[in-house]
Amino acid sequence: MKFSETVPNHLKDLSYPEQLTLWSIRIWSDGHRQNYSPYATLREAYQRARCSNGLIALDNLLSLVISGHSRAVDIRCPCCGGISDDEWRILQSIALAQAGDEVQVTQLISHFLEPATVRVAQPVIIGWAQELSDRSLHLPMRRLALRQVTPNIAAIEKRASFRVIANPAKTMLH
Repeated sequence: MKFSETVPNHLKDLSYPEQLTLWSIRIWSDGHRQNYSPYATLREAYQRARCSNGLIALDNLLSLVISGHSRAVDIRCPCCGGISDDEWRILQSIALAQAGDEVQVTQLISHFLEPATVRVAQPVIIGWAQELSDRSLHLPMRRLALRQVTPNIAAIEKRASFRVIANPAKTMLH
């Protein structure tokens, strides 16, 4: 498990695997926001990184984020200088998955995903992490970033809330 003590705040200051991951998240998200297809650009980037299946995992994860988010997720535009807490959550969840810490992956992504989506997204992140790892693209774990973005799970008076997701006559709880 490789730890880095620094927390860069710009895409250019990240390691190559982090740059590829964050850049691809931003390009995919920008394509979704601006209604264009980013797949040709992303396919070429992942082919150059010899990690073609990484694009499938990226697409699967971000599709899940779109359909199963619990709040607005802060994914910046491709040219933005700063790195958001949510972007750090995704980067660090991949680093944790590469280190085999699946529990903490769940804790990070549960900050912005619905519980049912977390259960589906976790294996997608683990698969993406493995694909990157198989191509020697290891994301460093950054202790300060983890401290900055890990949700407080043991918050006092924090209770599960249920909401109706079906016809009120046929109540289903989530």
